[in-house]
Amino acid sequence: MVEIYETQAINKGFKMIKTVLIDLDRLKDINTGLGQVSLYFGKGLSELQDKKLKFTFFVPKKYVGFFGNNVDYEVVSLRRRWFPATCKKYDLWYSLHQDSAYFPARKLSPYILTIHDLNFLSEKTPEKAKKRLKKLQNKINRATEITVISDFTKNEVQNNLNLTGKKVSVIYNGVEVSEYPKAEKPAYAPEGDILFSIGVIKEKKNTEVLIHFLELLSENFKLVIAGNNNSPYAKKIANLIQQKSLSNRIVMPGQISDEDKYWFLKNCKAVLFPSKFEGMGIPPIEAMRFGKPVFASASSSIPEICEDNAFYWENFNPEDMKKSFLKNINEFYQQESKSEILKKYSKKFLWENNIREYLNLFYEILNIKK
Repeated sequence: MVEIYETQAINKGFKMIKTVLIDLDRLKDINTGLGQVSLYFGKGLSELQDKKLKFTFFVPKKYVGFFGNNVDYEVVSLRRRWFPATCKKYDLWYSLHQDSAYFPARKLSPYILTIHDLNFLSEKTPEKAKKRLKKLQNKINRATEITVISDFTKNEVQNNLNLTGKKVSVIYNGVEVSEYPKAEKPAYAPEGDILFSIGVIKEKKNTEVLIHFLELLSENFKLVIAGNNNSPYAKKIANLIQQKSLSNRIVMPGQISDEDKYWFLKNCKAVLFPSKFEGMGIPPIEAMRFGKPVFASASSSIPEICEDNAFYWENFNPEDMKKSFLKNINEFYQQESKSEILKKYSKKFLWENNIREYLNLFYEILNIKK
């Protein structure tokens, strides 16, 4: 059974409204990057009062009603996955990410696919990467139009997949940080000048280099590494911290609450982002939203997203990282205007901008006049 929850009629005065399904299945993993993208895209879209489009959110059952009554809901189901032709039909289907297992009921229905990255080309074995590419190619073949979250990802897609002349549009994700003005210092937060790192702790994030880097800094600098701490790579880092007797200076609290995240972004000295592979990279923009300096790798999409508003490590030699950090952190805090420049730049990545671009794309594909 496919569960549909309709809140409003779609035929008002015989003027048909186009129906659009928004695939938000990744709300099931709300604390991941894709979970957050689904959350904020859904919030922004549900606030619209569009007279020509009616949105249905495809969600895990517990999120029915979560975005209010301005949208309808369809519950994620095995029937939709395996027998889509027997399910409700929509005028347009939008999949927010490339790994979704769900498709429109009709094979010819317009279908927009967003590709975030091709990181698997570097993370997986050649055989597994080839299988992933083939699976993604099939989705591209089915899609009406492709969107990507950076020019870097666009180039990756163009170089590794056959687009058969299909248009690829770059639409940057928005960045939102929930505000908690009364947030208190977390009990596990160390004393001193806090350097903050947040994200999934995997090899591609290159977190290990931060341990060797911090070891060379004076003891007033402390490091908080927030993110899942139960992966093999995270455990490797935890062991390294113990081996170097840095447990009093480096904290790995695991996944943290939005309130704790707000406190760290507001009170840290800098945000560190040595990741090697990013389709876009959200933490640097989150840091800039608070006027905090960002020290990052110059890999993948990061220079495109941060432009000249981040300090880039040319390599990951701990001594070189230390020299670059100390030179730039001191210069940054000697110029008050630097912080305001970062805050202003971060506003380039607002969800309202992202949603406006998708709304224009929906209108274009459905041939609706504004």
